Amino acid sequence: MLKNSKRKKIVFLLSSVLYILIATFFVNGILIDDNRLYHKRNVEFDDKNGDLKSAGVYTNITIDDRPGSPNNWAWAKTQPWSSGSGTLLDPYIIEGQILNLSASAHGIRISNSTSSYFEIRNNIAQWNELTNTLTMTGIFLSNTSKGKIVTNTIYNITKGIHLNNCSNVDILNNTIYDQTTPTNHMVEGILVEYSYFLNISKNKVFDIIQAGNGIFLNNSFFNNISDNKIYNIENSNGMKLENSNFNDVSENDIFNNEVGITLQASHNNTFSGNNVSNNADHGLVISQSHNNTLTGNTVKENSQNGIQLFESDNNTLSRNPINNNGNYGIIIEYSINNIILGNIMTRNLQGIFMSFSNFSIIIKNNASKNNYGMSIDESNNNTISGNVISNNSQYGIIFSGNSNNNTFSGNTVNNNDVIGIYLEDYCDLNQFTNNILNNNLVGFQIDLNNDNNSIFENFLLNNGKHAIDGGTDNKWNSTIIGNYWDNYTGVDADHNGIGDTNHIFNGGIDYLPIWDVDLPSINIVSPSDNDLVGRTAPSFIVEVTDLYLENMWYTIDDHVTNVLFTTNETFDQTLWEILWDSIAEMDFIYIIFYANDTFGNLGSNNVSVIKSVAPIISIISPLEDTVFGAVAPNFTVEVVESNLEFMWYSVDGGLTNVIFTTNGSLSQSIWDNLPEGGVTIRFYANDSLGNIVFEQVNVFKEIPVSTSLSPTIGIDFNINGLILLIAITGSIISIISLTLKRKRKIQY
Repeated sequence: MLKNSKRKKIVFLLSSVLYILIATFFVNGILIDDNRLYHKRNVEFDDKNGDLKSAGVYTNITIDDRPGSPNNWAWAKTQPWSSGSGTLLDPYIIEGQILNLSASAHGIRISNSTSSYFEIRNNIAQWNELTNTLTMTGIFLSNTSKGKIVTNTIYNITKGIHLNNCSNVDILNNTIYDQTTPTNHMVEGILVEYSYFLNISKNKVFDIIQAGNGIFLNNSFFNNISDNKIYNIENSNGMKLENSNFNDVSENDIFNNEVGITLQASHNNTFSGNNVSNNADHGLVISQSHNNTLTGNTVKENSQNGIQLFESDNNTLSRNPINNNGNYGIIIEYSINNIILGNIMTRNLQGIFMSFSNFSIIIKNNASKNNYGMSIDESNNNTISGNVISNNSQYGIIFSGNSNNNTFSGNTVNNNDVIGIYLEDYCDLNQFTNNILNNNLVGFQIDLNNDNNSIFENFLLNNGKHAIDGGTDNKWNSTIIGNYWDNYTGVDADHNGIGDTNHIFNGGIDYLPIWDVDLPSINIVSPSDNDLVGRTAPSFIVEVTDLYLENMWYTIDDHVTNVLFTTNETFDQTLWEILWDSIAEMDFIYIIFYANDTFGNLGSNNVSVIKSVAPIISIISPLEDTVFGAVAPNFTVEVVESNLEFMWYSVDGGLTNVIFTTNGSLSQSIWDNLPEGGVTIRFYANDSLGNIVFEQVNVFKEIPVSTSLSPTIGIDFNINGLILLIAITGSIISIISLTLKRKRKIQY
């Protein structure tokens, strides 16, 4: 009987262990299967993305994706040079192939592909013979969209990349050149015809000797051409646009070509940030092209003209540095309604030359250190205003050949070696007003046959000769005012600002010469003396009065830096911080305002303000991470500020603020309403300048509970836990079953 009982116990124990082992293997099996599935999926993904065909050598690859074509993309996918499925995420790919071109062939030709995505990348298209008289193209797309041509190398063939009637294609990072010298064969690096919404970027095109172009757009619209490098196009253009509109051309480097950029019969294009330099002829040519914008292009060291406009209207040339060109910086011929704004033209033969051009605006340019600053020839009804024309080796500006009805106003004409303003021949009915002519050999010269011009309210200072008038009926004053002459010897007895006697000079008379000895008046409205100022720069309001005011400026650092201003504004923040950080609390900051007028009269006024530091808060108690119960904690803070206005605290991020004047306790009612847990106490202070600072401390609110609660056990019943629970339950059932059997036997 005992042996039998012992045997049953052993069987029971073995059954329990076996039950647990089976459950464990079952759990591990699920985990292993999951892991296998994960790895299987990854392997399938890797295989899918790695399905690139091996590289090969071909004479050409041709795809025609029109319906019924035997050489469509479905066929191409079966070829050893193609992979992919033609979707956006998995495009067809032609990669790593070598195209040795034969007679009249295209290396890669894709036509009528408008629904599939594709990439042509990292291929080589070449002609290996020394000379080449055949017509070939490296990559040709026709009636095609949704493609990318990326990082291909194409050389020694007629056309590098040619697109005809294409859209939404990227041409990126390709290298195109020709080495078949001396019979160089390449004609076009990148040729685009009747295409739109292309992105042509970061390509390199060079060493083309034939009469072709680096990049040529013909009848193409809304394309982006950016960041390309084009050089050594010896007999044509680095870039040419013909009959192409609404294109954006930016940040290209175009140098050492015959012509940098040519725009022919193309409208509404934008050129910005391009470098056009060292070209053998012109830098940038705009011919019969209208409504284009050229902004921020560097045009320098071209052998002929920097920018040339011919029969082109309503264009804007703005903020272009145009330097060291062999002939004209800007030349405008047979054109109307152009705007020339803010360009810098230095060290050219002439800064601006305008011929047979009307109704244009030349404003706020700098034409300096040229032979001639500006030339206006047979051009009418133009406005020339706000320009600086200085340090030119001959003339500041010359008008010649029937240039009539032009307005020349508000310009500064200084330090020109021969003549500041020169009317050479047959220039009538022009108006010159509010210009400054300073330190020229001759300020203003009018030769014979220049008649009925108006010259008034100009300022002639320090010139060798102020003016010479050899014309007829030129008027040197309006009905109310003349010009300022620094050598006028008359007086203004009635103090009306006009000299009491005429000013007679070489061939002319000013009947109303300007008289002015008054200094500009400056009234400081704000800040006021002894105002407290913080580290943030304050604003200022000044009232400056002078009929001939020229400049206003201020200094806050004893003339180390003078800051020009034209309207009331805020003091320069950088200068203010440097000064403010260098002085002590309650030290003075001395501010001086200056203004001068056209005659050199200088006025000034000053104000002193006081440095005031923002409040400094130190929290003595409570300490960080202190635990408090139901009673609101006490606090001790120290605030250092000579111009203190208020102190307050908040325990809810500023929603509720409690002002205090002395140290004490937090509001008990506010503390009672806070939940248990972390509490951030923030103490604030401000001064009379409005500087607000705060410091904060984090504490805990924990209220002890008198009764303890038994902990609960939470079980996450996922599949593995469920299986383990079944195993344990099975073992318990086995034990209970054995116990019951033993009891029955004993009772029996």
